[in-house]
Amino acid sequence: MANLQTGKIIYTPPEGENLLRDLLKNLEIYIHKKDDIDPLIKLAVIHCQFEAIHPFTDGNGRTGRIINILYLVQQYLLELPIIYLSKYIIENKNDYYRLLRVVTEKPDWQTWILYRLEAVEKTADFTRQRIVNIHDLLDETLQKAKSELPNWMYSKDLIELLFHQPYCKAEILINAKIAKRKTAAKYLKELESIGILKSHKIGRENLYLNVKLYDLLSG
Repeated sequence: MANLQTGKIIYTPPEGENLLRDLLKNLEIYIHKKDDIDPLIKLAVIHCQFEAIHPFTDGNGRTGRIINILYLVQQYLLELPIIYLSKYIIENKNDYYRLLRVVTEKPDWQTWILYRLEAVEKTADFTRQRIVNIHDLLDETLQKAKSELPNWMYSKDLIELLFHQPYCKAEILINAKIAKRKTAAKYLKELESIGILKSHKIGRENLYLNVKLYDLLSG
């Protein structure tokens, strides 16, 4: 691993298939070992150890962050993998690499663990607020649809379906048994006419984007 600006080698990961397999096996044992160490502290250690092993030529950072989330789910600290820890790491990338290096050189585990605990805390707060914002947007959209859509068309199930993912199409309404094909297309056009959805032609298909939800998820 080299400094992108100077080209100076800052860390040389272990090499050789047998050694890498042994190190990964040791890490796997540590991950699954039952002990009294707080899972969030183990999370910091696991991530650092995986990055130090550096088993792949590319994608080690992404893989390490996926392992983070899966470990939180395994430890029942998350029901779903919805915490985006990469956001904090990307925003504090210099500290991330500096502290990883410090663990290897000194080693200074305390500073690294505190950094990772702060990452979890900040990301959890951000995610919680985003969930609140999605619920608020859903309530706002339900009220708008109820007041502006024809009575025969308004359905709470229909509006909630628009929040399952940022885009919708006729087939999704059909599969959810909310409408048949012709009616589904009409529903989507009505929702576009009152500003809830915006259509985009993709090939031969019309996709309808829930713009406010998309913007919220992209922010």
